[in-house]
Amino acid sequence: MSDNKDIDINDKMEESSPKKVGRPPHLPNDDTRKQVYELSSVGTRYEDIATVLGISADTLTKYYPEELKKGRIEANAAIASTLYEKAKSGDTTSMIFWLKSRAQWKETQKHEHAGDPDGAPVQVKVVTGIDD
Repeated sequence: MSDNKDIDINDKMEESSPKKVGRPPHLPNDDTRKQVYELSSVGTRYEDIATVLGISADTLTKYYPEELKKGRIEANAAIASTLYEKAKSGDTTSMIFWLKSRAQWKETQKHEHAGDPDGAPVQVKVVTGIDD
């Protein structure tokens, strides 16, 4: 009798195959490639683009690396162009920002400590609390 029960259990296990869990595989197409590129080209975060498509950020970067890269480059170029034009037209803030970020300019302050107005060295007296 116990042999029949074992056979029944094994038969049931064979009948029910394991089901895959998770999202169905993502299949990129021309529409999704265009959508990723357009969203990336206006500076949309990868996580937000993935949400719009209903996929994970990892899946987004796996299937759309070129669209993401080209979109990011185009967005940066558009902003850089505007910044450059503003700097050329005399906008001081834009000029400063451009030079700091592109020409490695930096603001430095030099602090000098002098002893007295005549330029004599600073006198230092060490106090130890021990009398000689």
